[in-house]
Amino acid sequence: MRKNAFFTLITLLFFFAQAPLFGQCDVEVQIDIDNSGLENWVDEGNYEDPAGDFWDTANRTVDLLPLFLDPNVTKSSDAHTGNFSAKLTTTIWFTQIASATLFTGRFTPNTSNPEASVDFGQAFTERPDNFRFWYKYQPFNGDSAEVYTYVTKWNGTSRDTVGRAYTKIYDPVFEWTEMDIPFVYASEEMPDSVSIVFASSAGGNVFQGQEGNTLYVDDVELYNCATGISTAFMSENRISAFPNPVENGEINFSLETPVNEGILRVFGNDGKEVSSYSFNGDRCSINVHDWPRGMYRFMVLDGQSSAALGSGSFVISDK
Repeated sequence: MRKNAFFTLITLLFFFAQAPLFGQCDVEVQIDIDNSGLENWVDEGNYEDPAGDFWDTANRTVDLLPLFLDPNVTKSSDAHTGNFSAKLTTTIWFTQIASATLFTGRFTPNTSNPEASVDFGQAFTERPDNFRFWYKYQPFNGDSAEVYTYVTKWNGTSRDTVGRAYTKIYDPVFEWTEMDIPFVYASEEMPDSVSIVFASSAGGNVFQGQEGNTLYVDDVELYNCATGISTAFMSENRISAFPNPVENGEINFSLETPVNEGILRVFGNDGKEVSSYSFNGDRCSINVHDWPRGMYRFMVLDGQSSAALGSGSFVISDK
């Protein structure tokens, strides 16, 4: 009984510390992102790329064999707002799967060492509460898209992850849909760099994926809630919810690292707790068939240590 009360206290304290992220953000403070609406593009001859120095793609690879390669990130007139969005399509380059990637940083083709082609990150000295974007998605043969943001700091020899926001997208989404992901912070450090990555195939870094996978992206935002409340720290355990959005039936929660006596708590957009579940291992599934449509927030606690492991959101769409 005392243990349950303690868990409840920890949960409530964590929840109120996280209140701006759980539908209680009265005033959003936007953090400036260059070309966040992906309205501005530059004609590079064999392809178009987002204008400015903030965003880049791997389209420069097309210059190596322009008669045989097509760009896999293109400007699309199918937009959430404005005139344009980015369309990312997994394709085949040089007989290998090439996941389309829109990211912050710089791409310089290196055929002898492809992994060295990408220099991720842009200078950045903020601690955002949330990462938000609008998307549409068409997967093929069970493939998934991957989206993440890392804020990092150089420690003199390597980069330390200060905080991150991460999700995978599994199911088709045919209408423009908002994705709003809270940041999970691992330290109190002030970052010096941000990496934002959209990938049409989650296994693209190891040349895995399905040709034709298509992800549309528009209106990318980083923002803080003007409440003066700092984001709670969490352990480095990546948690994803899928399918997201979910129409009916089950939604699954997958942890990067298994836990014993895990506790999943779900909150409505009004901040009230809807339900809680106990589980063991690296996965928990819940049935939301009779739940009202809308956005829900979740957080996961380690029942043994009372540590908050992470949080996120999911949407129940029209059935």
